[in-house]
Amino acid sequence: MLNQERTFTPSEAAVVSGVPVKTVHREIDEGPLKPKRRRPGSKRTLREQDLFYLAVAKGLDTRLVQLTSEGKDKLHDAIIVYWRSRKPAKKELPLFGGRLLLDLKLVLEEVRSRLERLERARAMVVEDPEIRGGEPCIRGTRIGVYEVASMLEHGAAEEEILEGYSSLKREQLELAKIFAQAYPRKGRPPRHPWHQTPWREISRSETLR
Repeated sequence: MLNQERTFTPSEAAVVSGVPVKTVHREIDEGPLKPKRRRPGSKRTLREQDLFYLAVAKGLDTRLVQLTSEGKDKLHDAIIVYWRSRKPAKKELPLFGGRLLLDLKLVLEEVRSRLERLERARAMVVEDPEIRGGEPCIRGTRIGVYEVASMLEHGAAEEEILEGYSSLKREQLELAKIFAQAYPRKGRPPRHPWHQTPWREISRSETLR
């Protein structure tokens, strides 16, 4: 069961709900999401039911449903009621006088699955001052998580990366992408060693012994 007390940054919310981060900010700026702040001056954060709303809204066919600000508020309120009831048997929710029927159970399962993958990504990454000056690395290696995510983003094939980094598993590639999306690197990224060094040589030096 998800922890209702946990809050999420817009980037985390985007990964878990499956929407672009700019959509998350728009829903905050224009409503109906009302962000919380962990402490004065900190970044705004969202609750888990807000992520559920984002995932539901993403699945609406805009050719059939055009939500006004009032409609978004009603949808958000209905989702919160469903979320708090926690009745798995209640699969669908009628909205707007029964004109819209949503399979909320399916969306809830998707959000939970994405949240579990985010948690696995967080657990996979370690930030140790003794390892590359504290740069986020894949646990048990000296391989930077942003390096792997960048290679994938620039079109590197998974098989090629796995061949170059023999210590990595296929799941770790996907988790590296998720981590990089949820926690974007701050500042200008450094030049990666794989720009000039064969990956096979890097993989031998980057693996902890």
